[in-house]
Amino acid sequence: MNYVIEGYEPKRVFEIFEELCAIPHGSGNEQGIADYIAEFAAKHGLFILRDTTGNVFLRKNATEGYENEDAIILQGHMDMVCEKNADSKHDFLRDGLTLKVIDGQLWADGTTLGADNGIAVAMMLALLETNEHPTLECLFTVEEETGLAGAKGFDCSSVTAKQMINLDSEEEWQVTAGCAGGCRTEVDFKYNAIDTAHFASCLDVSVTGLSGGHSGAEIHCGKTNAIIAMGRILGAAMETVGFNIVSITCNGKDNAIARECFATVCTNEADALKAALISEGERIRPELSADDAGFTVCVKEAEKVEKALDRDTTDGVIALLSTVKTGVLKMSNQIKGLVEYSRNVGVVETDSEKVKLTFSSRSSVEAQLDLSCRELDMLCKALGADCHHYARYPGWEYAPISPLRDRYISAFKELYGKDLTVGVIHAGLECGILSSKMSGMDIISIGPNMYDIHSPNEHLDLASCERIWNVLKEILKKK
Repeated sequence: MNYVIEGYEPKRVFEIFEELCAIPHGSGNEQGIADYIAEFAAKHGLFILRDTTGNVFLRKNATEGYENEDAIILQGHMDMVCEKNADSKHDFLRDGLTLKVIDGQLWADGTTLGADNGIAVAMMLALLETNEHPTLECLFTVEEETGLAGAKGFDCSSVTAKQMINLDSEEEWQVTAGCAGGCRTEVDFKYNAIDTAHFASCLDVSVTGLSGGHSGAEIHCGKTNAIIAMGRILGAAMETVGFNIVSITCNGKDNAIARECFATVCTNEADALKAALISEGERIRPELSADDAGFTVCVKEAEKVEKALDRDTTDGVIALLSTVKTGVLKMSNQIKGLVEYSRNVGVVETDSEKVKLTFSSRSSVEAQLDLSCRELDMLCKALGADCHHYARYPGWEYAPISPLRDRYISAFKELYGKDLTVGVIHAGLECGILSSKMSGMDIISIGPNMYDIHSPNEHLDLASCERIWNVLKEILKKK
């Protein structure tokens, strides 16, 4: 294999990562990565357990001189968020990623990179090849990005360690010690299709050029959601011009802030509607953050279609997108700067029977997750939509005392002379589920610097990977 990452350490970590990137591994399609890990385990004579959920668990006994040290478990997930630019021809089910290095940063070509969480898998496997460590256990989970199904399904009885390092964080200078819980919600507007023969024209409407990003870690950054922007644009136009929705689509992810949204509408007032849509887009522009400077609203004549959504469903979809509360809903009163409660809509699809929208609610307070579900239930009932909540998962509570956290911070200080911060994040981590199954487990979450995850702008700081790698090796060999 010809490797793209040259001249950077740790060489072995980057070799493994590139090999992983050659294997498609979106959520629900982790079989290839699991097979790769199984082959690795067979080659190195490691204990392996593959469960019915799809998770892989490895164990390597302590190396010479470390037999009396406490075991430690490393944990990360095998799946990645599959997002790409509109002009990309990449097929996430068939194609490996095309990588490039620019000024010490690793990118994929027009797609997400999957460093979240492929770099964790690579580091875990590379650490299993080292020879200074206590008993080392590694848990590789599936479907983290779509509801933490792997962590939920894993039987923790095989784990012997009482300390765990989760490698699913994206900020080198912070040790994560707590996270939010969350819940997904599917909203369905079932409709009766109407004949469009009495409409003179159809228009394609697009909202593009937004930056997107992680709907937990970046929800506070002022990024505009393309689906919400589309709802606002359509809602404003509806006040003066008549139209029906034919379709509305965003093939995103519920845990990603929507970058693009597309709609087709039919109308008898094409010129007036186009003007109204463009006008509202321009009214939105001054409100945008610098990250969203590429925001574009485009309206073009479209081919006539035979069917459209009925009037009530058109009104209901637009009313939902115009009124539902999304983004940051509450900041923490206890931890300055921490988002406590948020909601994101990341997916909208239209088929022959319904319009489906998918929401992700997050909070470190269980009562607020209950509130989010109740609000969506009430709004959908008023608008004639069906509402279904699923994939709920618990948060991870901050532990005031953590010997593992202290050791990691001390090791980083010794190697690099920098004091790390300790934080709680608004994103969801598998630590909450796993800690609830393994009483008394001392847990931290760490990782190298990554940027714009869950978007095609995702990139990984290669020098940061080397520092995290060196600290991990130091932690494992300390007695």
